[in-house]
Amino acid sequence: MWATACLLACGCTAIAGLDRPYHLDAGGDDPGGGGAGGGQPADCGEEASSGCVYARCGDVPASAPGGAYTLDLDGDGPEEPLQVYCGEPTDGDGDRWALVYNSVGATDGATLPFWKILYDDRLTAKGEPSIDGNHYQPSLYVAGREYRDEVEDIAGTVAEVMRATAEGIETEDMHLLTPIRVAGDGNLFDWQFGTGWASADFDRDTKGDGNCSSAYAGVTQHYGNCFVYNLGADDDEPIA
Repeated sequence: MWATACLLACGCTAIAGLDRPYHLDAGGDDPGGGGAGGGQPADCGEEASSGCVYARCGDVPASAPGGAYTLDLDGDGPEEPLQVYCGEPTDGDGDRWALVYNSVGATDGATLPFWKILYDDRLTAKGEPSIDGNHYQPSLYVAGREYRDEVEDIAGTVAEVMRATAEGIETEDMHLLTPIRVAGDGNLFDWQFGTGWASADFDRDTKGDGNCSSAYAGVTQHYGNCFVYNLGADDDEPIA
């Protein structure tokens, strides 16, 4: 387990980086899990179908597999429903995680350009909601309250490397509100999750001299001084 965490801390190849908020504090008055949205099938609380809309991943019926589902996080509010990847029900409470981002290393070089997200696109979803490819669903940062980071190394070993909470996100500069580390790698929390954010055209990382995104191939993410791991460029040294 420590070897995998060390791979992350050393900035080595992390095949999959998953940020998963468990509990979404949003909408949904139906305790049976029917979720939000009018006109959907009456049995959505028992069986998921293409017409079902849920308030949170935990409302998806326990019998349904992990996959992409439609969530309406603010109920009758102004936000449009989202396509979100919801994982398998967790042991014990039957809840599910929701996938905020997934970075998958690729020998064809597809990963690096995917994460070159400019400031104006910081709240725009990118990629299909899947654990098999690169995906970014930033709207979940607004509703997410509990997060878990996992990595999978090139040998296929999966490890949870950090768990934290936050009270949403400041969408202007993308810093998480009141971040608290619950468990895991302190460097990952201090230098990424609980710190600043940068894109190639916006510098709000916490490093005093220079833009971390520009130093690391234009990859957009939360940065401190300058990274513990990089979503698109698996290298300890800046890429010229």
